[in-house]
Parts: sequence; structure tokens; C-alpha cells
Amino acid sequence: MSDVEAATAPESQQSEERHARRGPAKTGQSNISDIARLAGVSTATVSRVMRGKGSISEATRAKVMKVVDELGYVPNAHARALTTPPNSVTMVVRAITGGTYSDLMAGVEREVSSRNMTFRLISTGTREGGLQRVVDDLLSQRPKVAVMLADAGTDAEQDEVLNDAFDQLGRVGTKIVLAGRPRLTLNPGIGVVDYANEQGMHDLTAYMVSMGHRCFLFAGKADVSSVFDARYQGFRRALEEAGIAYDPRYDIVRTDDRKTNVEALVSAYAAGARFTAVVASTDAVALDMIYGLRTLGLAVPEQVSVGGFDDMPYAEDLIVPLSTVHVPFAEVGRTAVRMGLGECPDDCVLPTSLAIRRSILPSDGPVLER
Repeated sequence: MSDVEAATAPESQQSEERHARRGPAKTGQSNISDIARLAGVSTATVSRVMRGKGSISEATRAKVMKVVDELGYVPNAHARALTTPPNSVTMVVRAITGGTYSDLMAGVEREVSSRNMTFRLISTGTREGGLQRVVDDLLSQRPKVAVMLADAGTDAEQDEVLNDAFDQLGRVGTKIVLAGRPRLTLNPGIGVVDYANEQGMHDLTAYMVSMGHRCFLFAGKADVSSVFDARYQGFRRALEEAGIAYDPRYDIVRTDDRKTNVEALVSAYAAGARFTAVVASTDAVALDMIYGLRTLGLAVPEQVSVGGFDDMPYAEDLIVPLSTVHVPFAEVGRTAVRMGLGECPDDCVLPTSLAIRRSILPSDGPVLER
């Protein structure tokens, strides 16, 4: 048929001509219906070949794959996700570095593996908008459960992104569970597994008070984080209950940089801060404080006791084993998976416990002067 004849042919005939012309020329735009037609099999057979499922003869498989190669067909991940029942758990972290949540991630992975489900680990990164990009990826991959840790930025920023995406993720069958932080303004349908930050730090401080300490310094204050603010409030509550006055002017703001933390300690001491006990918001900050105290010529724990929070794997292996608050991170991870699968209520706070080691000794009395 000429171009003129094609233009004047009846609509039904034009449709038949267009259908007849479908084939390998559509490389990059083909679908499984095209493959099925050209291979002479059903779309169900093509689907089973592509997914490696079902009983397919080698001859049929080879015939289908030959057409796939000719068309340059690439399965669309989003379309495949919409037709494949989710059987995976995705864990979302800010960065795949550091040891704070290693046990938590391991707990998630082991719980997932024990159920013969697929485990994925992805990172939001430190760039602005990283969490939104991850949410878009979750909508495409639609895991059954998405376990998320606290992201960069404030809790409010994370809450806003997740609340906005809640309905969309629910429609594709994904349950969100936040691990290691309180609910705050999160949608009630989002699961939350937290641990006792405020009570844990209260208990550590109260223990140091029971050892005779009356002069304290807090290191690692971070008001923008609900987790670290809870730890600070637990510290202050223990002092108030003991009738101990505290001067917050010398509080050391939390950073991830040892040099900055040590300089802050030295500056506080030079400005008049005097103490026999340092309470740090994390084990990492506690190590920075021990290093800084030594640069000031103060011995730990003989002159200054130090306590941390998290009970990292290295805490008991230090030259001066670190007293700290033990967090059951692995159980937090396992609980998050169970919650995502509907096996427990959507709110859970796990208890912490004290791990008392050599870094805390009884106070010898008056605060030390240089």
C-alpha cells in the first residue's frame, strides 16, 4: 500500500496495518505482548521465562530469549513491582558508615533472612533531598516493609517527608517503621520502635551520683535531635532529684569531629568548668572527652569519671573499659521487622540497662583544681 493509499484507507484497515508492522523495529519500547506474539507463545509463558519461574522447556526458553535479544527488551522495574507480590524488607540509613547502628542493621537482616525474605540496604546520603529520593525508590520497588533510621536534618523534616508519602507507600503495600527515635508528629499508621533514652541517661547519672559525684559536665548536647535531647533531659532530671545544682553554660555541643569536641572541653575548662564526672551523650563523644581530659593532665577514672551511651562493641575493650548505657540495638531491629509484618503493635519502647565498667570510680570528694 502506498502512502496515499494508507492515508485514505478506512480506519479499521489502518489499524490492522499498524498492528501488522509491530516487531523488532520497536526496540526500546516493546512489551511482553510483543515478545509473546513474535515468539508464538502466551504472555504468561514470557512472564515465566523472564522471572525464571515455572516449568518451561529449554526450546521455548531459547525461542523467547532470542526475541528478547532482538528487541533489546529491558523489563521495567516499576511495572514488574506492580505485578510481583512484595517479599522484601528495605532498611534505610543516612550513611553506611560508623558503628552506632551496626547491631541494629544486623538484627533487621537476621530477622528478614530467617523468614526467607529479601533484605536491601540503601542510604539517603548527606545531600539535601536524599530522603525524598529514597521514598521515590521505595514507591518503585515497593518492599513489604521499610525500616528507617533517623535521617540527617531535624525530626520535623523527616516527619514531613514520610507523612506526605504515607498514603502512596500504603497503596503499593509498603509499611514504614521508624527505628531508634520517638513518634513525635509521625502519622499514627507509621510504626515506631524506640528505646529508653531519657531513662537510660537518668540511670547512668544517678549511678554516678550514688558514687559520690556532685560536680558534672555534660558533653554532646544536641537540641535539634529528639534522641539526644531526651538523653540530656534524663541527665538533668537525675541531678534535680539529687538536689545537685548544675551550670549549663559549660555544656559541650555534640559534633562528629574529635578535634572540635576536644577543643570545646579544653575551652570549658579554661572558662572555669570544674567537675569530677563527665556524662557523654554517646560512647564516641565519651572517648573524645577521655582524650581531652588527658591533654589537660587529668587521669580517667582516678581524677575524673566518664560515662557514655550506646554500649558500642569496643566499649569494654578499651584500656579503660567504658561505663555506658547498653541499648539492645539488635532487638530494636528484629522488633522493627515484626512490627512491619503486623506481628506487634505500632508503638514500642525497649528498655536500656547500665554496663558499669572501670571508667567510673567513687569521687574522692572536692572537685579537682589544676
